[in-house]
Amino acid sequence: MQNNLQAQVVSGLYPLTEEWSLHLPSEFNVTMEDEDLVIWHEGFTIWCSVWSIDPEESPEEALEWIVEERADDAFDIQKGEDKGLVFYRYRLFEETNDFRVASLYNFSFSHSSYVQLGVYFDDEAAFETAKSICQSLSFKNAMLLH
Repeated sequence: MQNNLQAQVVSGLYPLTEEWSLHLPSEFNVTMEDEDLVIWHEGFTIWCSVWSIDPEESPEEALEWIVEERADDAFDIQKGEDKGLVFYRYRLFEETNDFRVASLYNFSFSHSSYVQLGVYFDDEAAFETAKSICQSLSFKNAMLLH
């Protein structure tokens, strides 16, 4: 992700990197903050980070430490594969939302990197949108295209 990103409003298919993209179902503001991509609109915020995976490590091995470090009070834990990606997601009540609505954390792994999304929303009705955005993550191997 680029640290020199100017604040902008986007919707639809949005590229996170050359390889990763996601689909935003409505208009969102996008900016960089503390080296993380922040995608937001009123009452809904996504913090996004993209991390490398060591070449000798599998997506499943990279996921192991995330599972180990997960908060003890996480719930609605899901793990699986979708569109050739390994994913892991869970919900968590946090001070960020005044413990009113549980945040959604999503990790999606390719063979070379993974995307971490922390999704915070003010209304439980937004959960399905949050989950849909997480499920929309897609990976295109740029190395094969060169």
